[in-house]
Amino acid sequence: MIKKTIFFCFIFFIGGFKYGKAQNALKTLIDVVQINDIKSIEEKIKIDGDLSERVWNSARFSGNFTQHYPYDTSYSITKTEYALYSDDKFLYAAFRCYRRNANEGFVVNNLKRDFSVLTNDAVILTISPFLDGQNGFSFGVTPHNAQREGSVENGGGYGVSTAWDQVWFSQTRITDSVWYAEMAIPFSSIRFVRGSKHWTFNVSRIDYVNNEISSLFRVPRNFNISSLVFADTLLWEKPIEKRLFNGVFIPYVSNLTSQPKGPNTPITQLPRIGVDAKLGITPSLNLDVTVNPDFAQVDVDVQQINLTRYSLFFPERRQFFIENSDLFANFGFRQIRPFFSRRVGLSDFGRNIPITQGLRLSGKYGNNVRLGIMNVTTADEEKYGGLVKNYSVFAMQRKIFKASNVGLIVVHDEKLNLPKRDFNTVLGTELNLLSPDNKWSGKAFVQKSHYPGLPLAKGYAHASYLMYRSLDWMFMWNHEFVSRRYLARTGFVPRIDNFDPSSGKVVKWDYWRLEPELKRVFYPKSKTINSVSAYVYNSSYYDSAFVPTESNTTLVSELKFQNTAYVYVTGYSFYSRLFLPFAPVSLPGRGYLTGEHQWQGVNIAFSTNTRKPLTVNGEVDFGGYYIQGNKQEYRTELNYRVPGLGRKRIPRLLVTASLRHIDIDLNDSGQYQIDLIGFKADYSLSTVTYLIGYWQYNAQNGFMNMNLRFQWRYRPMSDFFLVYSQNWDQTYLTPQSREAWSLGGRSLAFKAVYWF
Repeated sequence: MIKKTIFFCFIFFIGGFKYGKAQNALKTLIDVVQINDIKSIEEKIKIDGDLSERVWNSARFSGNFTQHYPYDTSYSITKTEYALYSDDKFLYAAFRCYRRNANEGFVVNNLKRDFSVLTNDAVILTISPFLDGQNGFSFGVTPHNAQREGSVENGGGYGVSTAWDQVWFSQTRITDSVWYAEMAIPFSSIRFVRGSKHWTFNVSRIDYVNNEISSLFRVPRNFNISSLVFADTLLWEKPIEKRLFNGVFIPYVSNLTSQPKGPNTPITQLPRIGVDAKLGITPSLNLDVTVNPDFAQVDVDVQQINLTRYSLFFPERRQFFIENSDLFANFGFRQIRPFFSRRVGLSDFGRNIPITQGLRLSGKYGNNVRLGIMNVTTADEEKYGGLVKNYSVFAMQRKIFKASNVGLIVVHDEKLNLPKRDFNTVLGTELNLLSPDNKWSGKAFVQKSHYPGLPLAKGYAHASYLMYRSLDWMFMWNHEFVSRRYLARTGFVPRIDNFDPSSGKVVKWDYWRLEPELKRVFYPKSKTINSVSAYVYNSSYYDSAFVPTESNTTLVSELKFQNTAYVYVTGYSFYSRLFLPFAPVSLPGRGYLTGEHQWQGVNIAFSTNTRKPLTVNGEVDFGGYYIQGNKQEYRTELNYRVPGLGRKRIPRLLVTASLRHIDIDLNDSGQYQIDLIGFKADYSLSTVTYLIGYWQYNAQNGFMNMNLRFQWRYRPMSDFFLVYSQNWDQTYLTPQSREAWSLGGRSLAFKAVYWF
């Protein structure tokens, strides 16, 4: 079986080469790439949004933008103009964003950094220095100068990662007919190949006041506006140079005052001093160094309800792991990850273990090779209850064709200071395919584990994925296989781990997955309806004998309105074969389910107009649930953008409230109610000072938490944080009642960071 699957992946790999050669001959849709000369200037530009310098007065502002939404076949109605210049240190950009219906005000949530382009007016500059169709950078501002910078990964098909932070400068100015934006992006803040003569770029304008999204280079509306294969060319008057050494040093001091349990428990203090550093080995290759890092300022995780047998995924939020994180984290699939950075610094018993040191070299080696090397060591056993562990990762990608690549990854972790070696290694190789017109995308990979006692022929995982997308059709196929002997201790592969409550042990099982999908989209000529679509989807899991263990088949109809509202209606049929006892809701004294189960249900999801101050997202799900049971589920989320006060009507406060309520009736196994409630208030004192408050309640695990976070960016990339957190726990006294809430812990942390 292994030989057959490796042969299959090899055929997919070779076929990708032949396919890529054919696609290179195609032109990108119907557009003609324009060449934009970037003049080099000596004049100093003051970033004030005024555009009064001589260089801007004499600049040739361009502005033939094409609609992306609600249509993509005409020029934009709202006019946008841009101009670009450079000197030895900065890329300068200026924008004139003309206003229609200016009396209606802007659609802006608040002044917080890293805003969402789905709910804010903005102008966005996207640049790709490497000409690989895969990686780039995005810089955007709202009319009130809230900034948003992010890294563009995997071609931009799924948007921009705003977790990436860097120093850059912007300012805006608003008049009755135009709002102006001015940017200065230091070459030291982005990665590129020294001596580059041309890059690619695009400019996007989000004008939600008039329900229009447009871009300089046409991006079909069935693709993300950040897709890098749709771009114009920047031709530099002078090749870009950057000093060989470019360094940033970021020392910090912090203190964590915590009370772990109850009002009478001792209060502890944990002062910490550490340093992070970013060293530019080349203009495109960066070395990150961290010593004794502290993550006290990191946002809290959003609580989730888990009704499955497997672990849930929580995203990485720690800054050390963010830049070029896709190079390490995107190997494999969403649930077959050989490397998952949140495994670093976590003991076998779920306790956090501080990282003592970390090195991470990542970036581009020329335009065609991407390289990543990481080594991290965690603290000792005596103080934190876990062995000293070392984690090493090597990742590399090589560009092929216009926007595709082949990759290699090696992940190794080892518990140190043991009489007998205890290690785990995963070796993986893969092909990532993206056609020049973005219509075809795919992936094929093979991964192999190695650890003491594992035979060479065991411990494999492999998968292949292929998608075709046009304006009217979408087809997707996916297969996955993971052997029970496959082990990725520093990865995320939850489905091979099956908990057996009768023995209290985790049982390993092989699994196969097949996942096809077919979708048809219609675009009626209507002032009300933007698109109507229907699709059929199936996700089926099988054991090693190819006997089904789980299958989900859905038939979906989607109705999207011109004002951004939508309604989805889904009918589904679900099958589950429980080869181990399982309780969807685990309560003391209740029984477990076994055997085969099949049920049907209906799901209705909707969203109101996201351009309005109050937006409501809702979902209703009802139907059967396991044998002779039924389940009703209700979800709702309210987002309220509090209108700005005063003459400038500057918005400052965004309030979000969410509720998920589940009623489950399993007849003889009992009736259950689960609630997940969240509340968040996000207040901007200015574009650099924010106050955020969370409150979350999860009835499934009897957990409630509160988090208040103050951030002041007193100079570029230099922050002061003050964070207060408090948790409450609740456990069951009987199957029918819980005990009263008790303090689960509280802490007050401050952290000061200075960016040299």
